[in-house]
Parts: sequence; C-alpha cells; structure tokens
Amino acid sequence: MNFKYEDNRIYTVDKDGTLLGEIVFPTIDEDTDTVLVERTFVNPIARGQGLAAKLVAEFYEYAKQRNLHVQLLCPYAKKAFEKHPEYQELLTDREN
Repeated sequence: MNFKYEDNRIYTVDKDGTLLGEIVFPTIDEDTDTVLVERTFVNPIARGQGLAAKLVAEFYEYAKQRNLHVQLLCPYAKKAFEKHPEYQELLTDREN
C-alpha cells in the first residue's frame, strides 16, 4: 500500500486519486509534541481489506520515528491501541 503524508495526516488514494482512507492527527501541544488522533476514515469502496488497521500501524511507525506523544479520540484507534501493547508506549499519561 502506498501511503502519502501531509502535516498531521496519512492517507492513501487509488489510481484515479479517489481517497481510500486516512488517519488525521492534529498537534495539540507543540511544546510536548503531542498529537490527537481524531479520526480514522475508510471509504466504503475500500472497506473489508484491513485498511484502517494499516493506517493505524503506519501512524504508529510515523509517530514513533518522530517521538510524538499521542492522545486518542478516534474509537477505532483506541481499540487498535488496546489490541497492540507496543503502540501504548506513545500514549500520554492521560491515556495510560
């Protein structure tokens, strides 16, 4: 899967440029490099292929490489972080 990166967003599109999925994580505290995972979106045409899990995994690697601290609002991301204990190292104290 080919992911694209913008400030506070990781996403993927199909060959025609249609958005297939994205994870959005605005910065909420620049001093501590803390981001808030607001949402994980998968286009209905791409559902059932594990794309949401791939987006969260890609976000985890992205955030880990950049030493970001993470808070979670997105229900899907919350479940993914519960399922993968290694992801929890990125959570702020308020999330642990």
